[in-house]
Amino acid sequence: MRLALTACLLAIAPLAGAADLNVSVLDRNGKPLPEAVVLVDSSVQGTRPAPVLEASITQEYLKFVPAVTVVSPGARITFSNRDGWDHHIILGLMGAGGVYLDPGQNTQMRLAGRTGVRTASETRALPQPGAYLLGCHIHGSMRGHVYVADSPWAKLTNSEGKAVVQGLPEGPVRVRVWHADQLVEGAAVSAQVAATGNALVVNTQIAPQRRRTAQNFDHY
Repeated sequence: MRLALTACLLAIAPLAGAADLNVSVLDRNGKPLPEAVVLVDSSVQGTRPAPVLEASITQEYLKFVPAVTVVSPGARITFSNRDGWDHHIILGLMGAGGVYLDPGQNTQMRLAGRTGVRTASETRALPQPGAYLLGCHIHGSMRGHVYVADSPWAKLTNSEGKAVVQGLPEGPVRVRVWHADQLVEGAAVSAQVAATGNALVVNTQIAPQRRRTAQNFDHY
């Protein structure tokens, strides 16, 4: 009887309210860190956001656009080559130091260059969480990243190093940050989400590398 009563009380217990968390990520010099993945973990009951199961990455001007893509496990990524020449894409889990974790397990696809209105595309599914490195056999300077998040709350910081994580249950959370240029995984930061006024600054030891700018040429 007591167990049944407890189960009923838990079933009708109200869920925690939802609130947003404004996160600012700083590099080792205290400057805003763009293109950082902010991951928030919460064990509090509440509604979880819908998973991100579709994304597109374009090869354009010898770059992957966007440079960093954040999705959920099982997402299908469509790669499309808009350059006028072939790209031989390499996709694989990334290990420490920005290299492929196991080159023998990498996925590879060759996409023909764009001719007229024809754009070559292929789609791949990524079931395993973690950071994936994108490269090109033909153009060694091309680098991009896909992050398959193990948390339903995952956002990419903007050019000012800021991300708004929406719909978090009120209560304790743990905040993690991943960046393509990190050398080691940083420690998680604890925070408390309340109904209003949630802001967090995360200091890191990441020294971002300078990104190659787009070339000004006709890729069609």
